[in-house]
Amino acid sequence: MRIFWFTVFIVLLVSGCSSKHEECTTLHSCAVGITNRIQNNLLIDKNFAGKRAVVELSLDSKSALENVEVVENDGGIEFENAIIEAVSATFPYEELLNLSESEYSKVKKIKLTVTPL
Repeated sequence: MRIFWFTVFIVLLVSGCSSKHEECTTLHSCAVGITNRIQNNLLIDKNFAGKRAVVELSLDSKSALENVEVVENDGGIEFENAIIEAVSATFPYEELLNLSESEYSKVKKIKLTVTPL
């Protein structure tokens, strides 16, 4: 089976995150929804500003998190743990199941770049 890496770039503003509810009906709108959910779950220390981490995660057929791994991190273990906790709290994300089967298969593997400002 061919794996498609769906990439979401998350730029976090420490001053606040969007609480606007985004509908998940297309790959783009679901990416926005995932970004917003992670932002809302991520507790960022001001010392993490400008740091960067790359996270790879996989979802099962019901949008639950199967695996999460920080593959790059220049912010230390506290930054890594905060990201893992935020991603873990984000899923399952049942709205992803609104996508067609072929579209959902494209988001089962996600690569995130997290960079707090």
